[in-house]
This record gives sequence, C-alpha cells and structure tokens, in this order.
Amino acid sequence: MVPSSHDTGRPIGLLVKIFPKLSETFILEEVLGLEKLGVPLRLYALAAPTDAVSHPAVDRVKARVTLVPAKPWRDGMRFVRRHLGLLAASPWRYLQGLQAAMGRGNKGLTDFARAGWLAGQMRDDGVAHLHTHFISTPADVAELVSQISGVPFSISAHAKDIYLSDAADLRRKMGAARFTVTCTEFNCRTLREIAPDANVQRMYHGIDGGAFHPSCREKPSLVPLILSVGRLREKKGLDTLIEACRLLQGRGVPFRCEIVGYGEEQQRLANLIEACGLGDQVQLTGKLTREHVIARYGRAAVYVQPSRVAADGDRDGIPNVLLEAMAVGVPVVATRVSGIPEVVHHRRNGLLVEPDDPAALADAIAHLIESPALGVELGRAARSTVTEHFDNDRNLRLVLQLLETPHAHAESCAVA
Repeated sequence: MVPSSHDTGRPIGLLVKIFPKLSETFILEEVLGLEKLGVPLRLYALAAPTDAVSHPAVDRVKARVTLVPAKPWRDGMRFVRRHLGLLAASPWRYLQGLQAAMGRGNKGLTDFARAGWLAGQMRDDGVAHLHTHFISTPADVAELVSQISGVPFSISAHAKDIYLSDAADLRRKMGAARFTVTCTEFNCRTLREIAPDANVQRMYHGIDGGAFHPSCREKPSLVPLILSVGRLREKKGLDTLIEACRLLQGRGVPFRCEIVGYGEEQQRLANLIEACGLGDQVQLTGKLTREHVIARYGRAAVYVQPSRVAADGDRDGIPNVLLEAMAVGVPVVATRVSGIPEVVHHRRNGLLVEPDDPAALADAIAHLIESPALGVELGRAARSTVTEHFDNDRNLRLVLQLLETPHAHAESCAVA
C-alpha cells in the first residue's frame, strides 16, 4: 500500500481553473467534504474568480487558495529560482518535460512555465499529490508538474473537457495520471475506450444531504413554479424548455418558470421568451447563491433538466443541480442524455423524455403539475436515490481509497 498524503499529514494539492466559481458547486462540495473528513488541502487556481458574488459556504473553506500566474515569468527571481531548482534536482526529468511541452506549441511552453512555478509552490507547501479538476488545461499543467517534479497526479474528468478534447491528448494524460475519476458511467466507458490501459474509475458527485433536504419544501403555491438551473449554453437545452412553456401557455396550464444561471445564450433566450409572448411567465433570474437556489427548490413544483448534445459534441454528465433538486424532493423531468438516465429512472424517481422535444417535455411537466400525488411519490424516491448513491462523504472516501491504493477500484456499475 502506498501511503497517502492523508495518512502522512502532508496536504493534497487541488488544481482547478477558477475557485470559487458560482456554477461549479461540485468542486466546492468536494473541498468542504474532504476537509470534513480531515484531509489537509492546498488549493491552486489557474485564473482569478470572475463572479461578483459567491456562495456563503465558501467562507467555510479552510484551505488557502493560491493563484498560479498566467505569465509566471513576470514573478521575477522567484520564477527563475523555482525552475533552476527543478533543473538542478533532476536535469533529465526537467529536460524531458521541456521537450514534451515544446511539442505542444506556445501553449505547451506557457503550461511548462506555469508548471515549474506551481511545482515550486507545491514543494514549499509540502504537497505530496496533486489532484486536478478537468482533463483539459488543468490536467495539461498537472501532467507537466508531475513530469518535472516527480509528484504524482490524478484527474477528475467531467463533461466539456472530455468531449471537446482530442482523443490522443486524453490518452496521454490518462496514461500519465495515477488514476482518473469521472462522474458518470457513460463518461467512464468513453474514457476506457480511449485509454484501455489507464486506471479510470467512476465516482459520482456527492451531495450534502443535510443542506439539500426536503425540510426546505414549502406548501404548493397557487401558480406552480417550473424551475431550471444551469449555465445558459447550448447543451443545457433551455430553448426547448421555453418552447415547452409556450405550449403549456397555449393549453391553459397555469405556471410560472424561473431559469437560474448565466452564460453566452442569455440574450438569445431572452429574445425567445419575448417572441413566445412569455415575458410575464418565464424569467431569467441571472446568478444566484446556493442559498437562494435552495430556496427556489423549496418552492418548485417541477424541476426540469432539458439537456442535449450540442452541435460541437459538448454535453452534460450528471448535472449537480439535478442531484440537488432530487435531494430536496422536487419531482424532476429530464432528458435521456449522457449520464442523466443513470440517476433519473422513468416513472420511478422522475420522468424522462427525449432531448429537443418541446411537446414531450410539455406533456411531462403538465403531468406532474396536474398530478401532485405522483410528484410527491417521485420526489420521495428521488431523495432516496441521491442519499443512497450520491452521498458526499461516501463518494469522497473513494478518492481517498484511490490515493492510498493506486489500483483500487471505485464502483463500476450504474445505479440500478
């Protein structure tokens, strides 16, 4: 058994693109969960936060967050000392890493410069292992950190970072990593097909069942609330939800709809709402904190996850917001895309429809609005599914198991 940093008291490094980030609650939940389990952490981010607000839960994070400079050579002598120290410690390893980076063009050289700076910071922080979220740029940097410093690394792969990446690049990074975890069985099968010899394991995202709890549910309002939460981008299929709302309006079904989130499709969705004559019933709320989102789960009659595969191949895994709504006991309607059918089972704990089908989506939403008893039944089953298979502490122990025993296996079967 290889001793983990958790066993030896040395911290685990966690490399992400941005921390904190309003739309990436799964990373916040992981950080809080690992700290709850007593794991010392050091957080490293490749870019500064861009959100004007943050979840209040961020204040509970104990770990220090260090920003890796985008142009670390501007750090002067500290940058030079760190790279010279790595070169002196292992010239062959350093030069091999430099050669690998040069083969990736200008971006590779920038990643190499950042990797040397980060490796020096990790040495100062006593980090024994680096885990990175996203198999895109963060994993590029982490791979080079490991190559030039000898510190092992691992990867959490999610959605866009998988499906918009070159297969050869994915294969290289997974082969170099101590292990790779991903948040759905669908992703796991995809990655194993790309890199059959790599250690790739499925590890579902975990939810804090105490924070997301049916106790926040309120009495149904006279006008049912349809809720959806997520980045305003093509793969979320929110235009399908708006079209479904137009159909519901035409049928005389009472409702109001709130779409929580932000992103590049905001203006297009706003224009669609206006064109459909839904300005009084459908609202784009913009960014909200976790606490405000929980309050909306409490009031929602139906939660809708209308995901699709985008034109460029991007797609969801299992959206954390879907798990959150289910944990609260909100009846859900979702689409048969990627890993979503691993958690939502039709007519057992929610309703499933095909993507890009506004009529089917409208039928499912109307069915739940008009059959509140069915909604209660599905909501209870949804809560049970999440607490049984998506518990934060339980799933994070799989990461610790993989850190302690590199070839340990996480669960490999989809939820039945």
